[in-house]
Order: sequence, then structure tokens, then C-alpha cells
Amino acid sequence: MSHEIPMFYDLAIILACALPVLFLSRRIGLPPIAGFVLTGIIIGPSGLGFIANMDHVESSAEVGVVLLLFIVGLELSISGLKSTPLKVYLAAIAQVTGTTALVFGILISLGMPFELSLIAGFVVTVSSSALVLKGIADKGELNTPMGRMVVTICVVQDLAIVPMMMIVSILASGNLTTYEIGVRAVLVAGWVLSLYLLARWILPQFLRWLVRAQLSEALFLFAILLMLVVGAISSIAGLSIALGAFAAGVILSENEFSAHIYSQMQAFSTLFASLFFVSIGMLLDLGFVLKHLDTVLIVSGAVLILKTVVVFIVSQPLELSLRERVQGGFYLAQAGEFSFLLLSAAVAGNLVTGDEFQYLIAASSLTLAVTPLVMQMAPHVAYHAGKKIGWATEAKSAPTEPMPSRPKPAVLIVGYGLNGRNVAKVLRESGIYYEILEFNPKTVREARNEGETIHYGDVTHSEFLQHLGLKEFDSAVIAISDPAATRRAVTTIHRMNPGLHLIVRTRYVAEVEQLERLGAKLVVPEEFETSLRIFVELLTHYHIPPHIVAAQVEVVRSQSYGTLRGASMSGDRLAQLLLQRLVEAVPIRENSKARASTLRALGFSNESRCQVIALLRDGSAYPGEFLDVTLAPNDLVVLYGDHASLDLGVLTLSEVV
Repeated sequence: MSHEIPMFYDLAIILACALPVLFLSRRIGLPPIAGFVLTGIIIGPSGLGFIANMDHVESSAEVGVVLLLFIVGLELSISGLKSTPLKVYLAAIAQVTGTTALVFGILISLGMPFELSLIAGFVVTVSSSALVLKGIADKGELNTPMGRMVVTICVVQDLAIVPMMMIVSILASGNLTTYEIGVRAVLVAGWVLSLYLLARWILPQFLRWLVRAQLSEALFLFAILLMLVVGAISSIAGLSIALGAFAAGVILSENEFSAHIYSQMQAFSTLFASLFFVSIGMLLDLGFVLKHLDTVLIVSGAVLILKTVVVFIVSQPLELSLRERVQGGFYLAQAGEFSFLLLSAAVAGNLVTGDEFQYLIAASSLTLAVTPLVMQMAPHVAYHAGKKIGWATEAKSAPTEPMPSRPKPAVLIVGYGLNGRNVAKVLRESGIYYEILEFNPKTVREARNEGETIHYGDVTHSEFLQHLGLKEFDSAVIAISDPAATRRAVTTIHRMNPGLHLIVRTRYVAEVEQLERLGAKLVVPEEFETSLRIFVELLTHYHIPPHIVAAQVEVVRSQSYGTLRGASMSGDRLAQLLLQRLVEAVPIRENSKARASTLRALGFSNESRCQVIALLRDGSAYPGEFLDVTLAPNDLVVLYGDHASLDLGVLTLSEVV
């Protein structure tokens, strides 16, 4: 029996076309998301037409958005959102209301209808949470001050979809009673309360029960069930299913099993999220765009610029640098996936015409399509923008007056997070002079109150570093969480003081070689320092002598972690060290199983790989043949052999009753 599954063929076509496009994208430096969008443009109805019917793809794309936002929710936490300052939420609300009002005012002044102006304001206001949050997560910026601002604005925008959809429903139906509005408000309030109770009381206990029952598959299935149930309840409350999935991920992130769930969900998320980005490319009607290219480009460009400017303005009170404010504006400049939801509701209610819909959908799709490129270029553009108009921050970034003559040696610590504090503590206890450079004003105030010599300023600005007196420092430690800023800081510091001993902390070992090329003397990747710690503990457990363990650690670090990255070691030094034969003395204790036995009975002989070279009793060497001597408490047996056999011999003699 044969059954045709249309989605099966569509999926095969998408993946077959995506692979070469992704390969070419990687070759020319485009991120994977851009490759998926480009794939959609090429194979979509307005491209080569490989997929003419988008119904199946759009359904899969909707599933992709749900899973993607669920994954993003797992990476966040309620405690993190609660710790976000109120002024960040106020800035996010100002972005939503300000963007909507600005677009509405511009279109009304151009003579556009009221309904179209308001809906266009809603469509432009909402950014793509799926695209933006994945992008900053991949760039390692999720927990930076700028990243937290972007996350907060995305969350507030997604919540704003609720009143936006209600307004569209009122405009479409012509009237919506106070009773209906009240019912929806009650449903939303009940949704929020139920999520709180679920996360606080019910979920942790149930997950612990599943883990105690050793039902790992059930844990994964329960996570899927929770996502579906919360999504369904969200839909009933008048919210989107995707927002419900995001909420489900957030409440799951609060427990200790979130990492396990995240790893199991990742593969499914990658598949369906790729379909979402491909569908974005398919939505772009190339025929309409080419026919009205000038208008579409103007509208798209205006959207990108307007949203960047609004974010830049509303983030002024957040004490972010000019560079971070510009970068955050670029990240949020596009229209979002919920914009298409709003447009669909507007079309169904006859609030916009066919041409108006095409203009809005084309401009929205185009802003989404270029977002991966914009996010890739944003740090560089924001950096140069900060240098051009840096006068606005130079006054704020002016450091405290440096000491007339610094002691020698002097260390500059860039970044006063956990790593920076640990470095400062070690230097303080060692009596080595140091100063701190930090860009978070709150951290600067707290550290200054603690008596630290700390400066507020941007490490990527050469003028600031010159005023600080960078050439007076012998060493510098860069311990900040922004990868792009870290690279620029290394470049700037190395250019200004090439002889400085520059140590850099990074999250990933893949960045080691690039940072070394830029001028870092030593790059310490967090992920392989963990591996190195495990390596040391394992060798110590197997009685590898400490001096050999220390020597091997030095080999790994001196070769820039090349051993752990797969690079070959010159001369196979590790193998040479581990094959050496060593001597170890093992005492016979009162409760030892070896007591009252002979060495020969325990398996030792002159031909074994682990040989007994001496037996010490009462502080003196036992004369003559000792393999057949009955062992007594406090005897000391001296063994000689390679690491593996020596370890086995030690275990034999050390085993207790």
C-alpha cells in the first residue's frame, strides 16, 4: 500500500537545497540563518518554484517557532527576569508605545487610513524574538547588559501582542463588548497565576519524582507535554501558542533538570527552526518586490532605521555605552514573526487591502531576511559609531585620575565579574598592585565603596586607555563576557602597548587562535579549563605522580590547548611521560587484606610488570628473599613499575578488610 505524504517531498527538497546554500553561505561568511532565508527565496513560489504550495511548510514553520521559543525560554530564567531592573522594563514599554505612536503619526500625516496606520504601527513595533534571541545566544551575549536589555524588550513586545490582537479584533468586528474585554483580561491574569503556581509548587516536585523513578524518557515527554498544554492554555487565554511555549521553557529553566531537557530538545528545534527561516524567505514575493522595488526598499530601510533610533533613545537611562545602545538597536530593527500573525488577522477582518498587505509583508520579510547580516555587522558598525560620536560618552567614561606613578609591577583587570574578582583577590593576597576597569556603573560604585581602585570606561576606546596610562601597566587580564568587545579590546591594547603581557578569558576554545593572532599572550578558554580539571583529577586518582601531572598540564597550556583541540603534541610527550616506570612505597595497615599474606601469594614475582624491590620492617630493609615472607602491620613495600601496573599493585596492597 502506497501513501503520498506531500510534506515528505517538500522537506526533502528544502534540505537538499539548503545544504549547498549553507555551504556557500559559510564560504562567504554568512551565518547559517541567512543561508536558510536565502534557500527559501531561491526555492519558493517567487523563485525557482520548487515548492509552490506553502501550506505544509508554513505549518512546520509555526511548529519551528514554538520549539525555538521553548528552547530560548529554557536558556532564560524567572529569577533572571525578576532581577532585571525596573527601568529596563520601562525602557521596553517605551519602545513598544513609542514605535507604534511614531509609525502611526507618520502614516496619518501622509494621509493613510486610521486602521492601516495603527496596524502598520503594531507590525513594525514587534521584533523577531526567535531570530534575535537565537542570534545573541549564539554570539554569547545573552547575559551581557546589552543582551539583557534586548531580551527584556523582546519579552515585553511578545506580551504586547495580546492587547494588539484585541485591538485588531475590535477594529475587525466593529464592536467588542466590555464583558468580552473583561473575560479576556481575567483569562490572561489566570494564565499568569497558573504559571506561577506551576513553577513554584507543582513542577519541581513532579520532575524530581520522575528522576527518582529513573524515567529519563518520561522526563523528555513530560517537557513536550508541558509545552503543548501551556501553549493550548495560552491560546484559550487569547495569547499565542508560541508565547505559551516560551513561558513553558522559562518555568522549566528554574529547575536542575533544564540542561538535560535542553540537550534532548536541541535536535528537534534545529530541524523545525530551519523550516521557519526557510519559510521567511519563501514569503518574500520577488515579483512584487521587483515591481515596486523602490518603495519596498524605502519602507524596509525606514523600518530598520526608525526602530534602531527608537531603541537608542529609550535605552538612554540604562547606563549602557553608546556602542551597546546602537548595537541593541540594530539587533531589534526588524519586524517579527508575530507581525505576520497581526497581518493575517487584519486581512481576515478586511482592514487592509491586497496591495497594502503585500507592501507590509514584503517590507517585513525583507527586514527579517537581512537581519542575520545586520546582526553580524552590528558590533562593528556600533563600534565605529561610538568612536565617531564618542564625545557623548567620553565625559561619562573619563576615568578617575590615575596615580602619578604606579608601582611595579602593575596589572590592569578588565571586567569585574566573577573571574575579575577572583583575579583581584589572588593579586591582593600576593601583594601585587592592580587596578580595575569596568563598564557597569553599579559595579564601579560597589567596588569603589569596597576600597578598590576601579575606573569606569570603555576598554575599546584608545583615547580612554591613553588617558588611563595603559603604558604604565606590565600585564592586563581581560575577563569580560562580550566576545566582540573582547576582540576589539585585545586589538586596541596590543596596538597601544605591544609589550604588555595580555591574558584573555574566553568562553570557547575556537576563539583561542584568533585572539592570539590579535595579540593575546595567553588565552584561557573556560570550556577546556573544565576538561583540564577533570584530566588532573583522573590522573591523580590513578596515582600519577604530581610532578608528572603538573608537567602535562604545562604542556597542554603552553601549546594553547592544542592537545585538547586535537592538535598533535611534538614528540608525543604525554605518551613518554605515562610510559615511564616509577617507584612507590605502600604501607601495610592493621586492617589491610594483605596482612598475614605473602607477596607471592598476592601475585607479585620477579617477572611481573610491577616488581617488589624492597621490604622495609621496623625502619630497616628486610635481608634476603622477601617474596615468601608473611607481611605484618607497619611493613613498607617498595614497588617499581609502569603507571598502570603500579596502580594495580598499590590497590592490591591497600585493600582493606
